Amino acid sequence: MKLRLLLGLALALGTVAPAADLEQLTEINRQAQVAHGKRNLGDSTPLYKQLLALDPPVEPTTAQRELIVRFAPRLHNVPREFFPLKDIVAILHPEEPIIAYHLFWEDDLGFPSDNDPCDHEVVWVTYDPATRAVTALHAYWHGRIVPGSAAAVADANTHSGRAWVGVEWGYHGSVLFGASGTEPVVDDVLRSHWERAHNPPKDRPRDPLSRGWPASFAGDFAAFTTFKVANDPRPLLRERGLAYVSRWANATINRYCLRYNFAAKTEWPWLGQK
Repeated sequence: MKLRLLLGLALALGTVAPAADLEQLTEINRQAQVAHGKRNLGDSTPLYKQLLALDPPVEPTTAQRELIVRFAPRLHNVPREFFPLKDIVAILHPEEPIIAYHLFWEDDLGFPSDNDPCDHEVVWVTYDPATRAVTALHAYWHGRIVPGSAAAVADANTHSGRAWVGVEWGYHGSVLFGASGTEPVVDDVLRSHWERAHNPPKDRPRDPLSRGWPASFAGDFAAFTTFKVANDPRPLLRERGLAYVSRWANATINRYCLRYNFAAKTEWPWLGQK
């Protein structure tokens, strides 16, 4: 109750004490994402509105937009990927030199009936503001945060800061350079998803909402992990301009960017798994 009164007063005055309210804002964001995680948009959206009224996102400067395009990942699909990239949203942290690239694929082969008309994935790029070199990479990987290796960072810097990302067929997990074949948590899920896609259960009827989707992946595991079809997200970034400076990625995407629902994902790599 005390929190609501304080926030109500701040809203009425149109001001919020700078640092003192970060804990309060974080709590509003937590509550919003709990509701969003249950797909209860009736509760999450008003909380997102309240959060962003207190700490609104800011449009990037020209220099920041240049950074967004500069560090946009080099996406690579598996041949015959069925679901196209639907949207991409870039969120810059207001204090840390990190950009979150939120990728929205048309859907997820494994979840036709989850009431999310997209598959939400995230790649984070951390950079040195002085040298404009990539210093760290992270990718959301089916509920985990997978850091990029030194080789992945070096590869990005040899390509002007653009990280190589393989996109898992049908499920769209983001595989950073060198992770396939060296990162057990990545390999285990890739193998499991290939087995599920290659030999779908015969005793389970297909979901009616998956009509028109591929029934299975015909190739072997090597084909499932052959990421060779370049899919440059920069034209979509430039065309739609969905980019903001904000701590609150899910709130900003919900209120400023997308007109459809999406699964709320971890906002920054230091926040851990979700």
